[in-house]
Amino acid sequence: MSERQGFEQKMRAELAQLKVEYENLKARAGRVESEFEAEYLTLVEELKIELHRAEQKLELFAETHEDQWEEFKLDLERSWDSLRNLIKAVTGP
Repeated sequence: MSERQGFEQKMRAELAQLKVEYENLKARAGRVESEFEAEYLTLVEELKIELHRAEQKLELFAETHEDQWEEFKLDLERSWDSLRNLIKAVTGP
């Protein structure tokens, strides 16, 4: 397996895990205290949008020409960092 294939496989696995975390957070929305509910729901919706963007980027990555994948890799890593930070914002410290 090439480095690129390994990276793509890793990113797909991480995206699947992030989707599971999103679904868990979405399911908890009804149990959030009312004073925080609006903020929580906003963050969960933002997470949904970012997950969709990350999924689109990953699909584009799969189509990226071999000599451009390293540059695209950095963009994907930034997207994943953003997703992780959003999950932390939703779940708290």
